Amino acid sequence: MLFGKDDIIVNVKKEFWSDQLVSQHNFLDKLEKTIRQHQFPHFSLVLGRPGNGQLLLALAIAQTILCTGDEKPCGSCEACYKVNKLIHPDLHFSFPLNNPKETCQQHYKEWRSALWEKPFMGISQWFSYLDGDSKNANISVTEISNVLNTLSLKPFESENSVLIVWLPEYLGKDSNRLLKFFEEPPDHVFIILVAENQELLLPTVLSRAQVFRLNAIQMDDAIKTLASIQPNRKPDELISAWLAGNGNMQQAMDVLENENNPSVEQLRKLLQSAYTYNVNELTGWVEQFASLNKEEQKNFLQWIQQFLSLVIMEKFKLNPGEGIQNNPVLLYANKLSNSLTVSQIEQWNELINDALLFLQRNANVKLMMTNFSIKLSHILRKDKSLN
Repeated sequence: MLFGKDDIIVNVKKEFWSDQLVSQHNFLDKLEKTIRQHQFPHFSLVLGRPGNGQLLLALAIAQTILCTGDEKPCGSCEACYKVNKLIHPDLHFSFPLNNPKETCQQHYKEWRSALWEKPFMGISQWFSYLDGDSKNANISVTEISNVLNTLSLKPFESENSVLIVWLPEYLGKDSNRLLKFFEEPPDHVFIILVAENQELLLPTVLSRAQVFRLNAIQMDDAIKTLASIQPNRKPDELISAWLAGNGNMQQAMDVLENENNPSVEQLRKLLQSAYTYNVNELTGWVEQFASLNKEEQKNFLQWIQQFLSLVIMEKFKLNPGEGIQNNPVLLYANKLSNSLTVSQIEQWNELINDALLFLQRNANVKLMMTNFSIKLSHILRKDKSLN
């Protein structure tokens, strides 16, 4: 058995959901202090950009609320263990599904697997575990009724119950049924909404919740985290993945698992071919780009945009990250900062925006990127050499 007579875990390593957070620990320390002082709100909203770790933060809050140890969270009590394994009977979840007749409890097995494997996940990663399409994602009336019935019950093992509603943006008008409950939850219930897009939330929901906004993940923190996950990767591969992920930790992790990882070498080849207007080399680059799947194509274009932001930072002597300035990615960004004008960077960025829009509209990729490379050549040849 895992537990002794006093429900203390024997020979089990202390584990916290907060261990996986990136750039948010100072923020969490303040929240945990309010919980220990019994000042944490019963209805809160954790808001952050996709892949920032707001779901991890909500789990860390839940672990602190449900902990039965003296120093919360202790990581050693039965409650902490069960929250870490996502099996605590007083920890409830509500999240988008694509079948309006189903409840989330029917998919807790998939939910646990998804959280353990992709803790920074977004809606598309979640639906890959359901083997479905996120196009019809919704938190349905059936699920809302189930939530209300569940929270009307007394806690099983703890003095409190915690409900984490992931992506309440998918509640829509049905959330009106929850408003009264949100406004005056029972004393033992803590409701934590975990959202990515404030604009998609009903104003009545926003007005009732205490909002906690996550900090943007710092580049140097992200690189250290990625290095701990994939220690055999080169530093420039880690930075490339972070740039391709556009500040989203889950996307950066997914990029590292992809063989077609965007790289400085690919970018250098494009720039040299475009600047010299070498038609054969440009055609070869377009063919290579067209061979990627749509998601990889989008990632590469977004990676270039993130790289251009590094070029701007280098141009204006801003520090992109501590201790990683001599990385090949940043060295190349520094080199281009001396070769490209701000106007050229802006024009190139507009080209990428157009290409991303055309990709979304399923344009012919070869024709689109041929036109892209020709326009890029005109932009580059207006000014300094990129040798």
